[in-house]
Amino acid sequence: MDLAKKGASFSVPMSKAIEPKDPAIDRGQGPAARSPRVATSLPADLPHYELLREFRREPDRDMLWSHSVVLDENAVPRLAVSSPPPFQPIDLAEVVGTNGPWEIEICTGKGRFLADYAQLHPERGLLGIEWTRGIARNAAEKLERRLKGAHHARVVWGEALYFLRDRLPSGICSAIHLYFPDPWPTNRDRRVVQPELLAQIRRIALPGCRFHWATDHDDYDRAFRKLLSATEGFRLLDGNAPPTEGIRTTFESKYLEEGRPIHRSVWLVEPIVNFAS
Repeated sequence: MDLAKKGASFSVPMSKAIEPKDPAIDRGQGPAARSPRVATSLPADLPHYELLREFRREPDRDMLWSHSVVLDENAVPRLAVSSPPPFQPIDLAEVVGTNGPWEIEICTGKGRFLADYAQLHPERGLLGIEWTRGIARNAAEKLERRLKGAHHARVVWGEALYFLRDRLPSGICSAIHLYFPDPWPTNRDRRVVQPELLAQIRRIALPGCRFHWATDHDDYDRAFRKLLSATEGFRLLDGNAPPTEGIRTTFESKYLEEGRPIHRSVWLVEPIVNFAS
């Protein structure tokens, strides 16, 4: 099998998953639109485990795009040509509908912050990234209702690390927002904040870029602060920040009612100069 060809697919025994329960696998593709057979027991001679992803507009939602795993005619995920795959930056002005710089919200959820913030700032290009398809659709629908045809905010369904790494040009982002991501208390390796993501945030950052963070989870906040403090290019500006422009997310309002402590901070991001994409 020649896996060097673009978009090679594979079919191997089912056991453990390559990308377990990957929410960015499009189960609506393929003639039968059935769930893909995501494999785990891979042949030893595979050059890598990277799955092929494509970026496209969702046909029935004006404000929703997807960066999802491509399936073959048998609903089996297709293998990318390399890991990482060739860098294919998108034109954000075309996708979002306005010129940059842009602000990006990772783990946008159902879009409450994104919609409120977009209403406050029609002059800013905004992009929300959500890894669960149904929730991403909810966020896009909220934008459509609230913005009434405005062209400065969009939602992408996909995994933040792969989307930033594979599709976003360098030096385009003036702010990153990340509020109340899943803390994965029993599997910290699945947390969205990892060194690889921080490297991509620095690559896409403009001078003066701010990283806005919030969580209700004590352990996640400690780990986040420890990681950023130890990572070159991140400097704490405010260790007890208020809600960004007074906007509370849906989770924050719920957690405050439950009496949970909220941890917020703002960090200055130093861009990586001449970072190889």
